Amino acid sequence: MASESTNTTTSTSSSAPTNPDVQATASKLAKGISTAYDAGPQVFGESLYSPAGSTTQDAWSKALTAANNPDYAASTAAGIKDFGDIAAGKRFGQNDPQYQRLRAKAMDDAVSNVGQAFNSSGRFGGGSYVTNATEAAGDTAARMDLARLSQDEARQTGAVSTLAQLQGMAQQPATITGAIGSAQDANQTGILQGRADLQQRQANGWTDLIAKLTSAGAGNAAASGTTTTNTMTKPETPWWQSALGIGLQAL
Repeated sequence: MASESTNTTTSTSSSAPTNPDVQATASKLAKGISTAYDAGPQVFGESLYSPAGSTTQDAWSKALTAANNPDYAASTAAGIKDFGDIAAGKRFGQNDPQYQRLRAKAMDDAVSNVGQAFNSSGRFGGGSYVTNATEAAGDTAARMDLARLSQDEARQTGAVSTLAQLQGMAQQPATITGAIGSAQDANQTGILQGRADLQQRQANGWTDLIAKLTSAGAGNAAASGTTTTNTMTKPETPWWQSALGIGLQAL
């Protein structure tokens, strides 16, 4: 029986001309990649966030202590109570004891002045004296009450303005505490973010390095000059299969 024969087809293609200088460069690159891989990733092993320093934290502590001063809180509360009473008209008016004493004295002085005038003229005790004394006392009281009313209105208006200022002062401790609390929260968040970033850089160091080295190697492989040879072997058809095929066609 005759042995089978084969047909072999060989094709050769080159993706780039072979250049000794290029091959030498590619060899250096490969060696550099190998060295970098052996050395491993060089990660900056510190957090990129700089937390608040001791001076800032000391200032925070002092500000919080001042904001929580009980004397400040008590004094502000007392001021709000006092000026609140003034704004409400509870601390002034004709019912104020001191004002009543001054008013009574002024009326007495007015009556006394009328009495002296009538006594000097020899008409003391007459009906006109009583009328004049009553009018003098009434006019004095009316003038004092009107002046007192104007003073009360002015002091009440000022008390309302002062009360608003005191209310703002009372809010200052909470404002300071809130601002410092926000700064402390931001500082703590920054610390956590810095730690998370460091963890990611350390965890991804090897994969990032491999990706970079692989990209560098793949990008320069074509430049070194490569030759590809493709070989295809196909068995030749035996003579008897050919003859059998011709016979079958004749039938």
